[in-house]
Amino acid sequence: SAHFQLYSFNTAAQAVLAGSDGTWLQAATQADVDGAVSALRQLAPQGGTSLYQAFAAAKKLSPQPDNIILVTDGLPTQGRSKPGSTTVSPERRLKHFEQAVKVLAGKIPVNTILLPMEGDAWAAAAFWQLAINSRGSFMTPSRDWP
Repeated sequence: SAHFQLYSFNTAAQAVLAGSDGTWLQAATQADVDGAVSALRQLAPQGGTSLYQAFAAAKKLSPQPDNIILVTDGLPTQGRSKPGSTTVSPERRLKHFEQAVKVLAGKIPVNTILLPMEGDAWAAAAFWQLAINSRGSFMTPSRDWP
């Protein structure tokens, strides 16, 4: 009876399995699971990242998720809308993160797997605090990754 949804996000959030945006997929249905995994394998990272858009998409699901598993490489580079500049400071990235977290208002546990990139010093602390505040969890690989 378990359901899931798999979203990717960059400047926008979209369901990985075409045509399933805003709906739940059935974990017991092989076509849903295989389709989502297959579609995910076709994706390549591109553009900036808006965690705000990802959390807004999750919040629109009905019923709302009872858990979010977030796999990310660091703090977002964009907020609700596209920035006017091509560069973003660490302070601004933290502000984008804080705005995104407000979308969920602490009502959904967020379990983060952080695959850190160099130069994003505040990411681990921010996602760790999100885990505590949302009653989720936080994992990151060892210092020598990869």
